[in-house]
Amino acid sequence: MPTTNPYLELDQKIVGDIYTSTEPMALLTTLCDDFGSRFGGTEGASLAADLLEEKFASYGLANVHKDAYDYDGWYRGEAALEILSPVEREVPCISLPYCPAAEVEGDLVFVDEGIEKDFEKEKGRLAESIVISRSGGIHRMEKYDRAILYDANGFIFQNHYPGYGAVTGTVGWNHEAVIPGIGVSYETGEFLHRLSRQNGAVRVRIKTTDEYRPTTAWNIVGELRGKTHPDEVIIVGCHYDGHDITQGANDPLSGMVVVTEMARVLSAYAKDGLARTVRFIAWSNEEVGLFGAYHDAQGLGDNLAHVRFVWNLDSAGNPGGRKGIQLHRLPDFESFIENAAEEMGQDIAVGQGISCYSDHYPYFLRGLPTGSITTVGRPPGRGFGHTAFDTVDKTDVMSIREAAALGARLVIRQLNAESLPLELRDAEEVERLLKEDSGLEQHRLREAVYEKLGKENLRQYCDAVRK
Repeated sequence: MPTTNPYLELDQKIVGDIYTSTEPMALLTTLCDDFGSRFGGTEGASLAADLLEEKFASYGLANVHKDAYDYDGWYRGEAALEILSPVEREVPCISLPYCPAAEVEGDLVFVDEGIEKDFEKEKGRLAESIVISRSGGIHRMEKYDRAILYDANGFIFQNHYPGYGAVTGTVGWNHEAVIPGIGVSYETGEFLHRLSRQNGAVRVRIKTTDEYRPTTAWNIVGELRGKTHPDEVIIVGCHYDGHDITQGANDPLSGMVVVTEMARVLSAYAKDGLARTVRFIAWSNEEVGLFGAYHDAQGLGDNLAHVRFVWNLDSAGNPGGRKGIQLHRLPDFESFIENAAEEMGQDIAVGQGISCYSDHYPYFLRGLPTGSITTVGRPPGRGFGHTAFDTVDKTDVMSIREAAALGARLVIRQLNAESLPLELRDAEEVERLLKEDSGLEQHRLREAVYEKLGKENLRQYCDAVRK
């Protein structure tokens, strides 16, 4: 017998509105074409914060405000990659965010995808070298931290996609990077590979001139207050900053406008029928170290029992497949998603996994249950992500609509459920996952870097959120 849907009329209003609305694409286009990258410290970041605050207020959210914090901002300078031998030539490159101003040289050592066995294969040559690794496979930060652990002088990150130019991504993770890191295109990297194969040793010099300055950033916050349990909260958020070389239309803004669209339709059709509070957040500075999410997670206080769940919708509207749910090691919660899917008459794929690399992570460190909306069937890798080619024309309005409709309908059911098969993780369980989970290798590598360098000051910001 088919499951009865107690929210059928509400679902129909929400889905019908979302699938006929032009609001999210208009907002995404303005954020990209008018404000550019919205990278921390730029005028575009400030203008985007103002617009998102205005949108939250216009949708009828309560307690709308900008939550400001100060941090050490990174400002791009000129970067140079010079081949010293067997030829003398300068080739194009860009600094990776949080790269220090530096000048280093060394022999090139190629470590393919940068997994441990790639470094081990070349370990006799890595000290004082310049390591070059292709994108793809594991995360950039794992490759970079291994370069530090193997005593390299510098790091080159080669895009493994032809035709998309240099790829970017932070190497500092909320503090100044240890060794200079630069990005190059597929074509530049392949030239260096050919030069090495034909001539043997290739010696290069990296020069970077990047700066750090005190900077202010803002999370944008708004709420729909619950009617019977207003102090119990579900957080729904996405970051609005892109990397400074790109519009960041899909990563992150396809998710940011899913959040704003969920806020708009839940306010329009459901706000008088929500038992608990939903808090919408536009996080800042995710791309350079999750600054905004760390700031918000720290601000939740010591008693976290009132936070039911945190949804991180980074890039949730990415095209390339149907929408599903990724739970961050919460097997008991799958039954709730399955029951909701049956009630909604929708097949929802559910996966399990956790990583260090997006805004759920500071909340996970505090023991909160977290999850995300994913694109099932999307090819692995970033494609044009983190390059100058992640532009408005690559977005897909139907993918954004699908994610917004799924998110809004699920959150209603979470907010009104009498109980959820979820509980806070205690510190011991968080620590166990940090030590054992395959998706958290970056945490373990960074801990090894801190131990190697003895730079406890680099840990203070991240550690504060885990107290």
